[in-house]
Amino acid sequence: MKNRLTKILMAGASPVILLMTGGPVFAQSTATQQIEAVTVSANASSTGVLVPIVVPKERATIDQNFINTQPAGQSIFESLNLVPGYNFTNADPYGNSGGNVRIHGFDGNRISFTWDGMPLNDSGNYAIFTNQVADSEIIASATVNQGSTDVDSPTASAVGGVIAITTTRPKEEFGVLSDTSYGSFNEVREFLRLDSGTFGPFGTRAFASYSYSYYDKWKGPGYLQKRQYNAELYQDLGATGWVSLAVHYNENRNNFYNSVTYLESNANTQYIANAATVGGATPLSAAQSAAAGLPTIGVAAPNVALNDRGSYVGVGSLPLPTTASGYGLTWDEAPTCTRPAAVAGTAQIEATSSGGTTPFCTGYYNVRINPSDTGNIRLASLFHLTDELSLTFDPSIQYVLANGGGITVLAETDPRLRGAGGAAGKDLNGDGDLLDQIAVYTPNNTNTIRYGLNTSLLWQINKDHAFQLAYTGDYGLHRQTAQFAFMQPNGDPFDVFAGYKDAGHRVLSADGTPIRGRDRRSRAILNQVAFDYEGNYLDEALHVSAGLRLPFMERDLNQLCYVQAAGAFSQTTPGAGFQYCTSQSPSTAPAANGTVTFAQTGATNLFTPPGTTIARYNRLLPNVGLSYMLPGTGHMVFASFAEGLSAPRTDNLYNGGASGCATATGVPAPNQAGCTFSTFAAVKPETTNNYDLGYRYTGENVNITLTAYNTQFKNRIVTTFDATQGISIDHNIGSVNMDGVDAGLDVRLMDNLSVYTSASYEHTRVSDGPLSFIITNPTTGTGVSIAGKELTETPDWTFVQRYQYNYAGFTLGFGGKYVSRRFATETNDYRLPSYVTANLDLSYDLGEVGWQGSYIRFNAENLFNQKYFGSVQTLRTCFTPYTPTTSGCTSYPALVVGSPPTFQVTLRSVF
Repeated sequence: MKNRLTKILMAGASPVILLMTGGPVFAQSTATQQIEAVTVSANASSTGVLVPIVVPKERATIDQNFINTQPAGQSIFESLNLVPGYNFTNADPYGNSGGNVRIHGFDGNRISFTWDGMPLNDSGNYAIFTNQVADSEIIASATVNQGSTDVDSPTASAVGGVIAITTTRPKEEFGVLSDTSYGSFNEVREFLRLDSGTFGPFGTRAFASYSYSYYDKWKGPGYLQKRQYNAELYQDLGATGWVSLAVHYNENRNNFYNSVTYLESNANTQYIANAATVGGATPLSAAQSAAAGLPTIGVAAPNVALNDRGSYVGVGSLPLPTTASGYGLTWDEAPTCTRPAAVAGTAQIEATSSGGTTPFCTGYYNVRINPSDTGNIRLASLFHLTDELSLTFDPSIQYVLANGGGITVLAETDPRLRGAGGAAGKDLNGDGDLLDQIAVYTPNNTNTIRYGLNTSLLWQINKDHAFQLAYTGDYGLHRQTAQFAFMQPNGDPFDVFAGYKDAGHRVLSADGTPIRGRDRRSRAILNQVAFDYEGNYLDEALHVSAGLRLPFMERDLNQLCYVQAAGAFSQTTPGAGFQYCTSQSPSTAPAANGTVTFAQTGATNLFTPPGTTIARYNRLLPNVGLSYMLPGTGHMVFASFAEGLSAPRTDNLYNGGASGCATATGVPAPNQAGCTFSTFAAVKPETTNNYDLGYRYTGENVNITLTAYNTQFKNRIVTTFDATQGISIDHNIGSVNMDGVDAGLDVRLMDNLSVYTSASYEHTRVSDGPLSFIITNPTTGTGVSIAGKELTETPDWTFVQRYQYNYAGFTLGFGGKYVSRRFATETNDYRLPSYVTANLDLSYDLGEVGWQGSYIRFNAENLFNQKYFGSVQTLRTCFTPYTPTTSGCTSYPALVVGSPPTFQVTLRSVF
């Protein structure tokens, strides 16, 4: 076996050169790319979809050869959907709305996502926003670790694997590349890239790119628009190493799709849920129940519900959408929402455009939006200090500003408007009275500035043995605030970020204080050291990988508002958990249970004061692997073990709630002994043990992978709805066991025909034990056992197949994916039916007529119009279809409806 690490270190070449020459070195950071090169076989070659992998852990990689067959602008997460053990559900046909990813039962919050080694999981809730990712044209490779993180993974949350993308390098020759696309739903997209080629006395190279996309939502009014800028400057330093500086900026302006939603049903009442008004439900009459074939009053009800069109669901399974087009709920399709003229002395509730008493524009699509501005600067570098010793240095800085829209109908006598002076309220519409309820734009903005560093010292003793000593630093400044702002007369926001950026339209209290829905500042800090050894034995047939990482995580939490602990003081702020941001002073000193009261809200309404706390987590995490390659045969067996740690999500640590309290009339009885309220939550971190045992065969025309895995999950955190307190609180539920088998077969049947197949079986179950239940009432400790239940949104079977045929400049790709049934609730009350989607791509290489590097491509997604449900949007659980006992419970499954057939034509032009 040739040792490529030695060649790289001696020649000072970029590891990305290996990507361009067919070598299978794909990893997340500069250091990991370097250290893993020790394991690379010189004769590994791609036969079709996936790039061969030889590291001793389960991993799959796609590169530009496959990415270039996918729709232009498509999320790279959708392109990875053929990877074994991986499932992604897109929220729209082109990817600008984002989506949900699962790997071996782990959701995106528990998966590390990196770009050139820089972590991209949100620092507040660890979410992956798949619509805020690099344009596919500049992605050199995308890699999935199914279960095990890399030893220097810069993550505070990953217990379920890694998704890593790497950027293409600037080209050595001057060139221009453009992709022009037109597609269904008035989609238009333009991508333009300019490569400088080698210039200047030092052989510098650079590229810059710009993309713009726009399309209408496929159901309901509104659109999705995206602009993105990328640039990179690359300097080869010869024998000394190399340096790369890259910048990125992405701007999304999206209208949300409305999800299909469900509420519980019992023998007495059947409901139709409307997602536009959370918790809104319309009871059916006895005649309607009889017409739908539902049980009559007094008869025990089976597991039934109604979908958004009032059709019978059936027993145990949610329905497939059935209408020809536009199935599922949509937002208010009125083009505008007309505000009534203010009238002095008249109590007015701003109504919908159709009149009535419904709050003004609650379902209006232009306040159901998801704007985001994100950017980063990434430096990657490799320096050869001696022939054996090298240093990598990868610092970064990120910026994020985003929200999810929102609207609030604010009474002019709301206590928050009274201010420190004790005024009666604030006249918001200028009619001279305090009788009205006014609609205002109230998005929860998140603004993050994040500094990162991933650096390693690499020591290659000889051609068979190398060591890595790594440090990772991640410092996130996380501001979350909801500064209310007035809306335009037609219901549109003046600024999509409301009062956070638009000071001129802020809603102010009587004393001039901005009204806020929340206000908190957090610091999410990771300091991690890691050690790795890579070595070859038995004439390079046996490879040993052994590493340790030690993360030190700190969460500095600053709650700047009061938090309602019990009671309800206005029609717009019912129940506990509401952040009460006010300039008023409490009317009482903090009581023994930690609460205060305000004269303006009544003596029975209790609030915990603003406060700060620091939470810290650390654990020594081993990461080891062995592989044995039968010399000269292409057969390899491997085994790996990795331990993971996920800290509680920063956002959710602000939900403390009550403890030690009995209940009285539906709320905690605060005056009893031992009843206390906390601003912050106390949750244990999650840990996992991941085991892989696998086989690979890499041949001239065949690549085979087969991996059996087991993951033992401890202290899994779930977010459950506490109906007594009216808030969702994190709890540890104990152990979860996940095991399964992933298989992949990539075959070149002949020079111009290849077939790729993957299949995965997975079984997840919550283990028996004292903590294996969902707490529906933390105050009393009561709950529903979920021992033996499966994880939500996790299919037990997936199957993928793709055929690719080349002839006379044409390339035809056709394939599909089967996803088996998935559960929609933690208690497994409802399940989503299985589905199959099929995709097609057909391209013609214009090099056949002299236009080198150019092509025209046709793509079809969901070719056969499969109607299915995609993502499940909530994991909160007080959803009890058999015996609903909780009044007002709003923790129901919210389901994204899969998009219909979508077609796109793309012209790639290279000059």
